[in-house]
Amino acid sequence: MDPKPILYWAAEGTLSEFEYQVKQLEKRRLKNGNSPNQSIKIDELWDTKDEKGRNVLFHAAITDNVKNFMFIMKKRQIPKTESLVGILDLQKATVLHWATQYNCVKVVKEILLMYERYEEEFGEKGKANELILAKDSDLVTPFHISATKSDNRILKMFIESLKFFSPLEELYRIVQDKRGRSPLHYAACKVNLEGCRILLDSDLKFPFPVDQRDKTGVIPLMCAVGVNLPQALPVIKLLERKKPVSKTRLNKDGMTALHIAVAARNLEAVKLLIELECSVDLVDTEQRTPLHYAAEHGYPEIVKFLLRQGARNSTRDNIGATPAHYAAQFSVECLKIIFEESRITEVNDNENRSCLMWAVCAGNIDVINYLIQREDAPKRADRDKHGYTALHLAAMVGNEKICTILTNQGWSLSERDNHSNTALHLAAGRGHTDVLRCLLSSGAAMNEEDEIGRTPMFWACMGGQSHTLHCMIKELGFEWRSPGKTGARPKTDNFGRTALHAAANAGSSACINVLLNIEQEDYVLSTPLVSCLDINGETALHEACLAGKFDCVLSLIKARSAANAFGRLGRTPLDCAQKYEQGPQSMLIIDYLKSDGALTFEELRIDAATVLQKHWRNRKMNRLEALKNAKK
Repeated sequence: MDPKPILYWAAEGTLSEFEYQVKQLEKRRLKNGNSPNQSIKIDELWDTKDEKGRNVLFHAAITDNVKNFMFIMKKRQIPKTESLVGILDLQKATVLHWATQYNCVKVVKEILLMYERYEEEFGEKGKANELILAKDSDLVTPFHISATKSDNRILKMFIESLKFFSPLEELYRIVQDKRGRSPLHYAACKVNLEGCRILLDSDLKFPFPVDQRDKTGVIPLMCAVGVNLPQALPVIKLLERKKPVSKTRLNKDGMTALHIAVAARNLEAVKLLIELECSVDLVDTEQRTPLHYAAEHGYPEIVKFLLRQGARNSTRDNIGATPAHYAAQFSVECLKIIFEESRITEVNDNENRSCLMWAVCAGNIDVINYLIQREDAPKRADRDKHGYTALHLAAMVGNEKICTILTNQGWSLSERDNHSNTALHLAAGRGHTDVLRCLLSSGAAMNEEDEIGRTPMFWACMGGQSHTLHCMIKELGFEWRSPGKTGARPKTDNFGRTALHAAANAGSSACINVLLNIEQEDYVLSTPLVSCLDINGETALHEACLAGKFDCVLSLIKARSAANAFGRLGRTPLDCAQKYEQGPQSMLIIDYLKSDGALTFEELRIDAATVLQKHWRNRKMNRLEALKNAKK
């Protein structure tokens, strides 16, 4: 028979009903053939628990069922032979945690009176305080929980019990949860005005410091301003009045109470803090003002209020971004307010990026349409310090819709960045195949070269974008080879490197396999891809060994790349693998190359010298033999 219904009777039944249910369970047990000495007693029911690990004592406590609670306590002889501190649920919470959580004033009072009588009888002081300061798995005490209740009777009882606690520094250390928060933090988080007053009462032996910090530097005032409720306002006033300087305190991120109020969209708290002479120009560790926060989160009503209180869009954070930049990412409404209230046009950050560029990177089409339709619309040729136009950035982030909007609005497809890359190069390098199709359909030239002669196809290889590479060659018609007098040759950059060199250098075996498969299908090259040499006379295998990518080496060796090729730098693939170790795959590469007969350049030189010496020795012997025969 499942004894768990006894938990219900412990909580909801009268004392007589609870005892009756215990006797009924005992009778059932006797009926089942158990001997009388195996009858169910209250001690045996002690181990009956719910899914949270709470037994009959917990259930009586959380319903404030004092009679049942005291009946169980007497039967268990608590606190004489057992302490409530050691009776825990699965989260290490005591009965007092739960009684406080459910505001069970009568049970809490009985517990404290019981311990008071016990202390008087046995002369053991502080037993009740141990229970009040007992910590659960999150290091939260019943004292913390009591501070969150609008009915402050339990909080007052705890303070009365703790008034003789010594030393006070130890109390402040103990009463901290795992985040380092005190009961005053908890009272502020729940905007419990009376609880805050009690904990700050100067008549107390241990009034809590009003600007006590938790582990992240948060003080109670910051907790209160983050609560977007009307009852938070008197709590804010109380905490600020107790220590006015607390409103300028910073947490570990440099946020003040005003920053947090803005982030919580607590307009009334923002107004109150400004009324309490809190500066709108306060900055966090990244030099961002409350206006930056309001713009970033997209709170137009707070943006408007802060601007009318003197906040400036000209204030820049540590990357040179103004509130308008953050608004451009997330909120066209906030951006409109900033532009109208501040009477500004475009502004640029430290990267020389405008609001339009920020909107492009964030993919905010509403902001883009707003900016390009203004009378003072951004110039199409505007660039950041890397030479990127808005179209370059749209291609980089892979937003096909924005690319279409910008090209339709006249952004040039042939504009180049500081390294002569077009938008097509950047899209290919990041694998944005849909953007490639969009740009090509708008008239982009597919074989434009960057400053060292690399086409977008090379960039797909360098980015390891095998799917995009396959689509570029097979579907979109990008040229990977060019005709010659003795047959087709692969396209090369200014250093004679092929796309296969680029893929090997990037360590992309997938791109290597795409190129090798396409070569095998076309079968038109005068020289196999794996045998193509750059201006240093080195193959793609050299690049793969330098990159330390075993799968790339494996693909190239299987495609019959020469394991002992060397150029004017005097190094073989094995030299590259040994000299430029890149990680745990290096030994795999070295062992595999050696198993394929690979040698270092020095070993090749010695072997070559041995062969030549043997050749000249044999030739000399043959000449001597010929002279002997002539004399005869």
